[in-house]
Amino acid sequence: MTLGLLPYPATSMNAHVAGFAQEDRAPRGHRMDNASNGDMLIDAAYRQLFFHTMAADREPFLESQFKNGQINVQQLMRGLCLSERFRRWVYQCNSNYDMATQLVQRLLGREVNGEKEKIAWSIVLCQEGLAGLVDALLNSPEYMDAFGVDTVPYQRRRLLSGRPVGNMPFNISLPRYGAYWRDAAVTKWSGGGRVSAAWANGVPPVARKFGLALSIVGSLELVRVFLTVVVAVGSTAGH
Repeated sequence: MTLGLLPYPATSMNAHVAGFAQEDRAPRGHRMDNASNGDMLIDAAYRQLFFHTMAADREPFLESQFKNGQINVQQLMRGLCLSERFRRWVYQCNSNYDMATQLVQRLLGREVNGEKEKIAWSIVLCQEGLAGLVDALLNSPEYMDAFGVDTVPYQRRRLLSGRPVGNMPFNISLPRYGAYWRDAAVTKWSGGGRVSAAWANGVPPVARKFGLALSIVGSLELVRVFLTVVVAVGSTAGH
């Protein structure tokens, strides 16, 4: 028996307050204006989820479906959230609490409403898995009211009229991986948190081997030049 989404109180934040028209307008390249801006929407979706548009993170099949009109923006976001790349580089690098925060930020475009909302969504993740949490967020009334099916999610109300500086972007305030995963990676690759003995004097083993190879090649070249000079001198003396 599943618990369902636990109730949580809404905290004070800009995303809950109606603003001026220019503040609530979707950023350029986030809304389906016509069929010609499909590439811009795809790039915006990657930036929203991965914070970049590197070629290694692309999903050609999903992009093809979107460009051919088989799926809309909402379905594109779902496919990217459930992709192997997202699972490996975001989902597996975070706790349930951090993953709930990450997805609320990236799909609903706002911060979580305190610890109670974080716990509520993390329970959904625990019970229904990543697909269940993604579907719950994408199909929520809040998502549909804010973005609908043709707008790539964005950080809502980050810039406000009358304020010289906007709120900190999500990709800066919360990294894609949790502190536990970071510490475990450091321990794994650096020999228990210490610099590996193989890194003598701070030089990696590969660099030392490469330097040794260059030294050997250089020595052989010097010997070749020396022998060439000796042979040339001997030939001249013989004449």
